[in-house]
Amino acid sequence: MKIIRIYRFLFILLLLTGCTALKYIPKEESLYTGAKVEVISLKKITGQHLVVSEIKDLIRPKPNSKIGISRPYLWVYFVMGTKETGLFHWIKTKTGEPPVYKSMTDPMLVSKAIDAKLFNMGFFNSYSQLEIIESKNGKTTGISYKIFLYEPYTFDEIIFPKDSDALSKNISASQKKSLLQKGARYDLELLLLERMRIDDRLKRHGFYYFNPQHILFKMDTALGNGKLRLYITLKPEIPDKSKLVYRIADVNVFQDYKPGKDSSPSHTEIIDSVYYNNKTDYIKPEPILRSIFLKNNQIYSRQKYTLTLNRLNGLGVFKFVNIRIADKDTSLPGWLSATIFLTPLPQKSVSIEMQGVSKSNNFIGPALTFSLRNRNAFKGAELLIYNLRSSFETQLSGIYKGQYTYEIDPRVELYIPRFMVPFKLKENSNFVPRTKFILDYSFLSRVGYFDLNSFKFTYGYKWKQTPTIDHDLSLVSINYYNIYNKSQLFEDLINSNSLLKRRFEEQFIAGIGYSFIYNEQLKRKKMNQVYFNGNAELAGNTLSLISGAKSSSDNPSKIFGIPFAQFAKLDIDVRDYIHVSEKSMVASRFIAGWGLPYGNSSTMPFVKQFFSGGAYSLRGFPAYSVGPGSYAPPDSLKNVLFLQQGGEIKLEANLEYRFPIAGIFRGAFFADAGNVWVNKKQTELPGAEFNGTRFIKEIAVSYGAGLRVDLNFFVLRLDLGIPARKPWLPDGQRWVFDQFKFSEIIFNIAFGYPF
Repeated sequence: MKIIRIYRFLFILLLLTGCTALKYIPKEESLYTGAKVEVISLKKITGQHLVVSEIKDLIRPKPNSKIGISRPYLWVYFVMGTKETGLFHWIKTKTGEPPVYKSMTDPMLVSKAIDAKLFNMGFFNSYSQLEIIESKNGKTTGISYKIFLYEPYTFDEIIFPKDSDALSKNISASQKKSLLQKGARYDLELLLLERMRIDDRLKRHGFYYFNPQHILFKMDTALGNGKLRLYITLKPEIPDKSKLVYRIADVNVFQDYKPGKDSSPSHTEIIDSVYYNNKTDYIKPEPILRSIFLKNNQIYSRQKYTLTLNRLNGLGVFKFVNIRIADKDTSLPGWLSATIFLTPLPQKSVSIEMQGVSKSNNFIGPALTFSLRNRNAFKGAELLIYNLRSSFETQLSGIYKGQYTYEIDPRVELYIPRFMVPFKLKENSNFVPRTKFILDYSFLSRVGYFDLNSFKFTYGYKWKQTPTIDHDLSLVSINYYNIYNKSQLFEDLINSNSLLKRRFEEQFIAGIGYSFIYNEQLKRKKMNQVYFNGNAELAGNTLSLISGAKSSSDNPSKIFGIPFAQFAKLDIDVRDYIHVSEKSMVASRFIAGWGLPYGNSSTMPFVKQFFSGGAYSLRGFPAYSVGPGSYAPPDSLKNVLFLQQGGEIKLEANLEYRFPIAGIFRGAFFADAGNVWVNKKQTELPGAEFNGTRFIKEIAVSYGAGLRVDLNFFVLRLDLGIPARKPWLPDGQRWVFDQFKFSEIIFNIAFGYPF
């Protein structure tokens, strides 16, 4: 075995060294191998690593990619030949990487850019030198940039305008919020940001025609010792209009404007001092007027302009929103007219989605989803969504052959674009808040076992605080489900197992819930993107007060003759996406959840439990098959179609490396670990309870690889998962790397990425 490993290592080494591609470099050319940056300074400069990072970003071009000492992508480019069509050409363009030669570089130009960058960062006396480094055989060329770095200039004093005119006073009043601080290093980019900050403040205070170019920075470097005095002044030739504070004279709205058509006023009425032009009665005035923050006789504010634009767009009923600001035709200067043109979207849209479902428990079947969206259901910008989903699943072969399930799920959602509350609420967010009403019904038939009805009603609010922060509050969440048409087989099965019997009892769930989402994936340029989703739910307390009776799990209180659940539930989902390159990343996820039944309940309701295993969890195990703890179901239950092993505590971690293969094809290597547990020891579930000293030994582990077809709007995923650690085996025998069987590979076919 050792000899085989040695030969394998030598083969890989030979392959890597053979892929350097240097033998394909033309004689008249030299392969560019990149540049290194060396800093030479008399002493350590504060923030030196940031300076080096900024300089490295300037260096162009980038050399060919390397893995160790090899350049596999360059090698592929050469060995695929010169044909301009066919398979080899496709591989060459999709996987290969064209060579970067010395002749493509311009080190003198880069050196000048480095010097300019150093000056802009406050290193006025620093400079760069370059050196060309060629290999002995002339096949490769590198460049070395030496940076002679001296102490940067820092602000000793920052002086704002002292004049008494309104414009100068407004600028001076913002000094406390200035981005420029005494002792900070001079930075041209920071000066430009400061200029934009001042301009933004002035636009908020009515200086509509002010231009940031009117601000002038003057520096006095005669202080010596790397100190400078900065004067923030105004250019002397500023137009008079830029010095005036402007007010809104009138606001005009065209709520059914069509580009290119006559927009002359017709059917005009004055509502809340707004000239409202309405031809088609497409939408009521209220949601539009509620979204307009530019008011007559008020000082113009760019903040209110942007707020108005965002809120009107956020209503979701307009294709285009255009706000035109112009001078009011009056003899008095300083007055503006605001005209808002709104172009409606088509009111209704229909979508149909067909899926072929294949689960890790080998059940397959079709699924169809029909959706109708009405963007302006009651002429108040309400969003009304009708969804109907149906699915059918069966096994073509296996122990469940001939058994099948089918499901029908109608769902109605209504979103009203405001907070519906009994008191007046000031809304000044850039995003439209929504009141939600959701009615959900589900019918599930597991043929040969039972039928299930489930009703759910939700009332609450959804709102966005910032582009990265979302809130979802469900003030009322009611869920009722019952099982009927029970077969004798099903009756015998649950009567023989008290745990299963409790799981399928008729139950009523009513409570409140809150979700918080922080998502940095919208920040496309951020190399390390974080996602956080936290959820809290509390159920049964209000019903317990209404019932008035002292309840217990042995003698549960009822509402409308139906037992209700009491529990508290918390869970978090934390993800981190680290972009290794433009198209590859390391994605990780951590999930933790805890549910605590009390009062009326001895266990968490089945629909509120945590599960582990499957295409979006531990991919080396069938769906919902892991846990709880080290528990393994008896042989009498292993072949039960509807058995899903849930828990009240969950810990799970996932790690995945995603990389491009060619074109729309992506690859992944992954590892998953986790399990679920129950809070208390249960005789029906030996080894299922959470134990602080034992739970690490009960973590299930799987690993594998995946292939994805990524069309941006649609991702088809195939993951092959292999179990590595089985917590239900005896302690000391749970790692099963050396017991690999092809029959244990789990094929997960799913839509979208796992996280």
